Amino acid sequence: MKRVLGVIGSPRKLGNCELTVKEIAARLPEPASLSMVRLVEKDIRPCKACYRCLMGECPIQDDFRMVLDAIVSADGVIVAAPVYLHGAHSSLQRFLDRGLQFWKRLDDLAGKPAVGVALAGIRDGEGASLLGVENFIRAMGMEVKGRAVIHAALPGEVLLSEEGKVTAARMADALFSPEAPQAENPSCTECGGTYFEFRGGNRVFCLLCGAGGSVSPDGEAIRLATRPPAYSWRGPAARKAHGEWLVGMKEKFLREKERLKEVARVYAGGDFI
Repeated sequence: MKRVLGVIGSPRKLGNCELTVKEIAARLPEPASLSMVRLVEKDIRPCKACYRCLMGECPIQDDFRMVLDAIVSADGVIVAAPVYLHGAHSSLQRFLDRGLQFWKRLDDLAGKPAVGVALAGIRDGEGASLLGVENFIRAMGMEVKGRAVIHAALPGEVLLSEEGKVTAARMADALFSPEAPQAENPSCTECGGTYFEFRGGNRVFCLLCGAGGSVSPDGEAIRLATRPPAYSWRGPAARKAHGEWLVGMKEKFLREKERLKEVARVYAGGDFI
C-alpha cells in the first residue's frame, strides 16, 4: 500500500484544506495510507542564513527535519493551502525558507509525485496562491502531477460544490498516474509553468523557473517562446551544482569576511522598532 502525506497549510481544523486532502486521498484509484502534517502547528523557525547546514547540521532544533523526513518517506504528497490576501498561506514559504537542507536529500525528493491545491474564498480572489503552492512542490524537486484552484469559503463548502468534487477526483487520478502531466497552452517551454511577469513590450519572465521569452499573436491564440534561464534549478544535476556553488560561496565568504565586514561597518547601528 502506498503512503501518502497530506501537507496542510491552514490553521483551521476540518477546514476546506484538510477536507480536500482527505477527499483526494479517498478517491485514489488504489487504497493508500494517509498521514497529514499541519504546518502551522509545527515549530519551524526562520533560517539564520549561517549556511552551516551545507557542511554539517542545521543548528536550529525544531520540527523542520521531522516534516522533511515525512515528505521523503511518502510515496506521494498532497499539498493544500488557503489564500490569504492573494497569496498562499505563509506556512509554506516558512518551510521553504529552510530549503538549503533540501540539497542533502536530492535523490530522495527528485521526481516524487505531488499534487497541489489552493483554496480561495471568492472567485478571482486566488491571486498568486497557486504559484506559491506549486513552488512549494517544485522547490523540493518533486514532480507536479496536478494543480488546481478550488473556490470555497465556508468550512466544508469544498465538499458541497461540483467544482470541489471534480477537482478532487482529477487530482486523485493524477497523483500516481504514469503519464506525464499535459502541458497547458500557452505555458513555459522550460518548466511548464503558467505564471509570467510582463517586462516591457512583448517580453515575459517565468516566475517559476526564471526563463525569459516573448509573446506574439497567433491568430486568435498567443504564441509563447521561452529560452532557458541563466541559472537553472531544474533536475537533480542542476540542484547538486547549485549546492556546490553555495558551498563555494560560503568558503569565499570565510576568505573575505574581514574585508566585507569593513565595508558594512560604515552602516552599523540605526534605529529599529
